Amino acid sequence: MSDFERFDYILAMDDANLRELRSLCPRGFRGHLGLFLDFAEGVKHKEVPDPYYTSGDQGFEEVLDLVEKASQGLYRHLLQEAGR
Repeated sequence: MSDFERFDYILAMDDANLRELRSLCPRGFRGHLGLFLDFAEGVKHKEVPDPYYTSGDQGFEEVLDLVEKASQGLYRHLLQEAGR
């Protein structure tokens, strides 16, 4: 069974991974396929940057902040969906 059959949400961290996922996505997939940071409010980034190519510990802290914001936004989104 593929992830597209098992999961309602498939989220990529960057555009390159999203393109790859779209190429693998079966025609009948009815779930959500998109970028993780689409769920983050008030961030300037569209993609999660690779912390290994940023400035030291600050890059890892920034990625953690982005992931936390996106996680909170996704959680709120899922709660809204469940309430429909």
